Amino acid sequence: MSFPLRKTALALALSSASLACAAQVVVNDGLDGNWFAPNAGGRGVSVDAIANEDGSSRIYGVVFTYDTAGKPLWLTMLGDVPAGQSVVDGVPVLRFEGGRFDSANPAPTSTVVGTASIDVSSCKAISLTFDMNADSGLPDATLDVAPAQVNVGYAANPLCAAAPVLAACPTGTTAEGADCLLPNSITGNLYLPAGKKYLVRGAVIVEGGGTLTVAPGVTVQGHSDISVANFIGVKQDGRIYADGTPTRPIVFTGPTPEVGSWGGLHIAGRSTCNDYVSAAEPCRFEAYPDMAFGGGKLDDSSGVLRYVRIEWAGVPIRPNEELNSLTLLGVGAGTVLDHVQVDGGKDDGFEFFGGNVNGSHLVCSNMGDDCFDFDDGYHGKLQFLLAWQGDNTDIGSDSNGIESDNSKDSPDIQPRTQPQISNITLLGSSTFPNKHGLRIRRGSGGNYANLVVHGFTDRCLALDDAATFALGTASGQGAALSMTHSFVGQCGGGAFDDSANDPYLVSAWFNATGAGNQSGDPKLNGFLPAAGSPLLQGGKSLADPFFRPVSYRGAFAGAHDDWTAGWTVHLPR
Repeated sequence: MSFPLRKTALALALSSASLACAAQVVVNDGLDGNWFAPNAGGRGVSVDAIANEDGSSRIYGVVFTYDTAGKPLWLTMLGDVPAGQSVVDGVPVLRFEGGRFDSANPAPTSTVVGTASIDVSSCKAISLTFDMNADSGLPDATLDVAPAQVNVGYAANPLCAAAPVLAACPTGTTAEGADCLLPNSITGNLYLPAGKKYLVRGAVIVEGGGTLTVAPGVTVQGHSDISVANFIGVKQDGRIYADGTPTRPIVFTGPTPEVGSWGGLHIAGRSTCNDYVSAAEPCRFEAYPDMAFGGGKLDDSSGVLRYVRIEWAGVPIRPNEELNSLTLLGVGAGTVLDHVQVDGGKDDGFEFFGGNVNGSHLVCSNMGDDCFDFDDGYHGKLQFLLAWQGDNTDIGSDSNGIESDNSKDSPDIQPRTQPQISNITLLGSSTFPNKHGLRIRRGSGGNYANLVVHGFTDRCLALDDAATFALGTASGQGAALSMTHSFVGQCGGGAFDDSANDPYLVSAWFNATGAGNQSGDPKLNGFLPAAGSPLLQGGKSLADPFFRPVSYRGAFAGAHDDWTAGWTVHLPR
């Protein structure tokens, strides 16, 4: 067997489209056996798959072939497939040579000669994409194979499971081709089971008293008609329950994989916001004033977002007024925000206007503007956050990892913006211009621990405005503004936005005695700390029962603590 030449970028194999398809197949014993390429002379691979209890799996492949000189060649692959997916890339390809059939000596030797991407796209199709090392003597190649016998790889085999397909759209939705169109007003209980794609055309509003429940594995997509802004809004006293799983995340996405192809998800609650006057004069969402928010109900619940991806969102409504990927408007601590990714958005990723919703394991990637934006008195608690400000054509010169404001016109208005954040990694883009890793301004406070910031175009850390500086001191950090056990890396404009015109230097505030902060080279491999990284020690979480006590800095304990694996997209692997 010889490989057809095909140069490829393996990272592109993990597009959101391929992941959505891959999540439909359960990788386990139902795939065991021999697979062949019917259009390539019967070339093939022997497959053995084993499912683990946590939903992940291990897939082993053996190929007997010939090299370019006609010499027999054995290649093997062993890859770990994340829970909920059936695509894995970067799998080492080993070449075995030597050894004798009738003797243990000499033992065969193995050499890594490249990597492979294994994509089980259905119960009847596996694609192998080989990226061979330059010194292997082998070209890159792609092999698309089907099962060689009827008892392998077919949907009739209960071990090879595909997602269910609904015969009809659920009550409350309208059929549009094979998909189901959501109503523009949800006043009762609307349940979206798996087996259909659900479309958002115009403003889909969950009214007060209404509930939208989305089953694990479901895709909710903005409509292809973009003459109006297509988005989901949840008003006060409305609820959304999008409770996915590691193996079947829930995806809110656009009609095309393009920045800003739909309007995103926006939730209003009855917690605090510092522009609130009364029920008759509440805070209002600038991009959609019909969504009022605020009050004083700190334990207010707007539902659950767990194992959720929000992709390609963000639509400008008016100048400086946008629908972001996920907007949280006065959302209370009774709401669950856990394992949520926003990716490829046009404006901000997570925007918090007031409220005190808590969250953990949040990922913002490839965002056009700020990844985490805090305004209007937000004072929730967040732990284990990643901002990967990678590739996005909308990234501009004012795109920050974190932008935290209290109020432009009344910087000391109460309640003050003061998030409490532990274990966050902020990484800037090396491709597009951006701004600061962390910018705190306009009277905002904040308590940060175990923060890591690195790779932004301008400064890593900036404090702006007298009202902000008043919350800290040069010799010690204040109760409302602190940063401890954190690490500032290397940014294009320098680590700190120091100015002799400010009340004190940002670097002095960061390096205050007893703060436990450091700066230098964080030694990262992508977003994970590499061996010998200073981030692997020196951490200490904020002293609050919400925060898990850890001894490392940043969002990850080490190279093997990639909690983003399996349910996120478009991150470096």
